[in-house]
Formats: sequence, C-alpha cells, structure tokens
Amino acid sequence: MPLLLVAHDQSADGALALEDAVWQLAESHLTLPGSLLVESAVSARYLVEHLRGAMRRAGLDGALLVTPVTTANWDGLSAEAGEWLRTRLS
Repeated sequence: MPLLLVAHDQSADGALALEDAVWQLAESHLTLPGSLLVESAVSARYLVEHLRGAMRRAGLDGALLVTPVTTANWDGLSAEAGEWLRTRLS
C-alpha cells in the first residue's frame, strides 16, 4: 500500500486533530514531530483535502504538504519506527 509523508506546522492540538483524521483513511501511520507517515490507498491530493477539512472543522489553519514516499533514508528513529518504515518500503 502506498506511503505518504504529511508535513505540517501544527501545535500539539492540531497534530492530534490531523492524526484523528488520518485514522479515518489509513490502517497504519507513524507520527513524528511535525509530520506523519501514512500508509493509505488514497492519493496525496485526496489526503490534503481530507486533512484540510479536518483542520477547518477544528478551527485550525496552517500549512500542509503531502507527498508520496517510495524510498527513504533515516537516522535517529527508534528501532520500532525504522522497522515500520522498512516493512512498508520493501
């Protein structure tokens, strides 16, 4: 299933609203400061629209960037997060 990177500029409350909205569309995701990695069959465009709607309903505003991830390099993630990524990118 495709993996999408969601970058945002939300505070903790806004990040929680985004994560709640992601659960409506995704079976699995990984939360990082200022971003989410989302495993979902929806397009990046659809996910932006879905998240923007959730932000509006919560009275929030801010920047969103959603882009597909097909390869990645990382450092400093927990072993669990690294395994989650490896599994989804293989």
